[in-house]
Amino acid sequence: MIATETFRPLVLAQAKARKVEPKLIVVKHPIGGLNADELRERIEAATKGLSEATTK
Repeated sequence: MIATETFRPLVLAQAKARKVEPKLIVVKHPIGGLNADELRERIEAATKGLSEATTK
């Protein structure tokens, strides 16, 4: 799951309530209303997190 840092606590609370351990990739908030460079940064962070999560 990919979420911004603002929603991390909510994701973790919901996961705990459902007794699951999500694979969570956290990126800077916000992701809406960004210029191309800012969005590219978020995409690169998510891609790195996904790569790390799938090679563990």
